[in-house]
Amino acid sequence: MDINPSIFHLVTRFCYGYKIDLSADNIVSVLCIAYYLDMSDDHSSNNLLNKAVTFLEQRVLMSCNETVKALRICSDKILDKLADVGLIEVFLDSLVEKALNDTRLLQDLITLPLRLYEPLILELSKHNVSIEKFVASVCNYAKRWVFEKDDGSVSRNKREVIEAVEKLLPHERGIISCGFLFKSLKESIFLDACSDCRKGFEVRISNQLDMARAKDLLILSPTEDGSYDIELLKTILKSFYSNYSVSDLSRFVSVARMLEEFLLEAAASDADLRVGTFKELAEIAVAASCDVLSYSDGIYRAIDAFLERHRDLIESEKMEACRFLECKKLSPEACEHASKNEKLPLRIVMQVLFVSQMQIRDKVAREMKGVVEEKTQDQVHEDDEVESMSKKLLKLEIEPDYSKKRKIDNLECVVYCEKKKTSVWREVKRKFGCMTSSTMDACNCHFKKRKKTYHLYK
Repeated sequence: MDINPSIFHLVTRFCYGYKIDLSADNIVSVLCIAYYLDMSDDHSSNNLLNKAVTFLEQRVLMSCNETVKALRICSDKILDKLADVGLIEVFLDSLVEKALNDTRLLQDLITLPLRLYEPLILELSKHNVSIEKFVASVCNYAKRWVFEKDDGSVSRNKREVIEAVEKLLPHERGIISCGFLFKSLKESIFLDACSDCRKGFEVRISNQLDMARAKDLLILSPTEDGSYDIELLKTILKSFYSNYSVSDLSRFVSVARMLEEFLLEAAASDADLRVGTFKELAEIAVAASCDVLSYSDGIYRAIDAFLERHRDLIESEKMEACRFLECKKLSPEACEHASKNEKLPLRIVMQVLFVSQMQIRDKVAREMKGVVEEKTQDQVHEDDEVESMSKKLLKLEIEPDYSKKRKIDNLECVVYCEKKKTSVWREVKRKFGCMTSSTMDACNCHFKKRKKTYHLYK
């Protein structure tokens, strides 16, 4: 058993009767050496093993911070010794009890080595700990032991940690941030983690790719040689589209827009981005937006940014960069901008001008059609009103009216009118007063005049 010189000196002082100071920093090592040397009360009363156990119970295990501090500095060999004597379970049981009483203590546990943290967090997952706090603890553990460590000599330990983290994380959608998943996937590739580990992160990403942002996707690229892992991106996209149906259109729209933003960010920020790589990324973005987005303005903005960043490209290279630009899907605003864009190849500008003319023609045609439809609708409305009135008028019974009286030559008389079959419009006009001799011919209301008969009242 390897003994730290300072611990050996402390035990030697105890053997010579000197007072020793026990603390959370040295208690585990003192316990191990006392057990190894069999310094129990069987040989001497109040021996070192008894004093160490008493201190552990009364001073260390009573406090979560002290317990974590005692375990944090343990080497693998000391932990092996603790496991042999059954003390690992004692420490873990104490920490589980305290963390369940106060879940804020979960963040203190991330300082423990993986050998202790993994069984501890697994035990906590069996109890009533919220999944959000559980995930936060695991993610913080990965940040501390994988993302924030720059020491190349611990790559093996980092690989073990990232593989353990993948196993601990749940698969529920939206529980883990997309940024963390992308970063974990990149680290698993860099550390050459097992295929199951990589696949686990890929699956989680594809399940919630519509929730990702362009900057999350940028974490995966560029790789060490400056290129982009196109195949990995295709694998994630293929998995995403296989998970959902056409009813999930909003998710497809989100992914299409995210890929356009990703293409724009890559074009604007990466001066070393090659034409071939940009074209491959553009092809992926166009494929995702096909039949999903109405306009391809996002692709155009990315091309514009790429040409701005690569002013030295020849005409043929510019055409390659514009290969997947669908001019017919540009909005009028984008067409106006592109028609004046000197960075674009002349052939593309001509296509844009043609599309602009077509858009103007279609707009005029739509406006003319709208005017005609509006007039037609007004005419239909008018006809509907006339038809409605006609039906009402036809329902009126035109009978001789014996109740009405007129004064003629200061005599009251009753005028009998003979019922006559007339057309609807003639009845309408008659109802509205087309009865005088001066208007009879003009309104074509042909009424047969009959001799007036006067009845004098006595």
